[in-house]
Amino acid sequence: MAPQNSFSQCTAGDPKFWPAYIRHLALANICLMVFLANMYTAGITTGFGELAVEFYVGNAQLVNTISYPVLALGVGNVFWTPTAVCFGKRPTIIVALVVFLACTIWSIKATTFNSLVASRVVACFAGGSIDSLGPAIVADLYMERYFATAMAIFSLCLSGGSQIGPMIAGFLIGAKGWRWLFILCAILAGVNLVLMLLFFPETNYRRVLYKGETAQEADKEAVQTIEENNKDASGQAESTELPLNSPYAGTYWRDLVNFRNRGTETRGLLGWPRQFSLPFRFLLVPQVLFATISYGVFLGGAVMIATVAPQLLSPPPYLFTSSGIGLFALSSFIGIVIAYPIAGPFTDYLSRFFGRRSHAEVHVPEYRMPALIMPFAIAPAGLLVFAYTLAHGGSAYAAAAGYAMQVSALAFVPSVVLSVVVDGWPATGSEALVLINAGKNAVAFGLTLSTPDWLAKVGLVKMFWDMAAIQWAVLVLAVPLYFFGPWARQKTLWLV
Repeated sequence: MAPQNSFSQCTAGDPKFWPAYIRHLALANICLMVFLANMYTAGITTGFGELAVEFYVGNAQLVNTISYPVLALGVGNVFWTPTAVCFGKRPTIIVALVVFLACTIWSIKATTFNSLVASRVVACFAGGSIDSLGPAIVADLYMERYFATAMAIFSLCLSGGSQIGPMIAGFLIGAKGWRWLFILCAILAGVNLVLMLLFFPETNYRRVLYKGETAQEADKEAVQTIEENNKDASGQAESTELPLNSPYAGTYWRDLVNFRNRGTETRGLLGWPRQFSLPFRFLLVPQVLFATISYGVFLGGAVMIATVAPQLLSPPPYLFTSSGIGLFALSSFIGIVIAYPIAGPFTDYLSRFFGRRSHAEVHVPEYRMPALIMPFAIAPAGLLVFAYTLAHGGSAYAAAAGYAMQVSALAFVPSVVLSVVVDGWPATGSEALVLINAGKNAVAFGLTLSTPDWLAKVGLVKMFWDMAAIQWAVLVLAVPLYFFGPWARQKTLWLV
């Protein structure tokens, strides 16, 4: 029986075997949401001048409109992810989007600086739900061999919100005022909410996984099971999609509101405290700690540039307007565009290449680690290019190139470290992602909050030299993880 090319195709059962267009629609929806959340968070940097004039605040206070929302983006994961496990990802994301939309409207109406900061903190708390749920949904939807590619697309949209968002905001703020940034975000949030209601099925699914089993091994077993159940009369497997006569079969529209028969493990309210505590088990897992710190220091570097750029580019000799600062932020997106085709496919290729070369009988997720040589060589050097250029009154184009070099790491690093974690712990990877996203935002929050005092104390060049040294030191830790990661994973199996 050939699969039907319509929305009557069942979406019950394992989401990895849904028709491709349904999986791609779900991915598109979460990519739009993460783009929007990060545009809302980062876009206001281009309006620092207008906010300073309207609310009579200095640069140290203006940084609060970025640093505390960045922290809220991470902390939100600790709340939203256990909620998604207990009640489903679809209802959780819909509720989070409703809260995000309401707080965006609050930002539009804010009449005091503290009210604006408060609205942004709550909005980012809700918008941050997608930071950990997004990669978990990617893991729900795609086989292991597509992990890094799909996650790179997600990371591209996440970074695009941080880099393209300020450009859009700069022109809007320059033409209409800072409130128009939030008006646009409210409109897009409303559109995203409607699309989620129509084109985002529930992806929670309880697969049978064994302790120590990688995602690749679990995928092979699942494909074999589906093929065995989907053979025609001649004994040939017709498709790896679920047959419509499957005991899990349903219809697309019915499954949007009813997914009780899809293997979902519904825990309810009583299970929430336990789910809340589970991510903290990964504090003792080296791969997860490395992912948290490495992601955090590169996110922190990008946010540091975004917060200091307006105060460096607005005065002479540059005299950048809001739109000019927005275009400067957009230039950094070139780093993402260049890094994307390398970050995802190249990382997946390295995993397969080192697997074949080692002739290992067991798949090793850490074979993706060598791809980190790219951000090691490029991103910290970008900090130095940016700092030396602006400290000596050099070309803004050179500073923008340095910014792009730093931001390229936001495609490289997540596609590697998140893929390693999700592949190595397929049954509990979503819990690890909670810790990673909360932790990396906490690291970025600390770095961003300290930026004004740090800059005033040591100067621009010394501050960015220190930051580059931190990034290099963190990435060097990937070397022992490459060699001892499998051993460490076996030793920590009792934890997770």
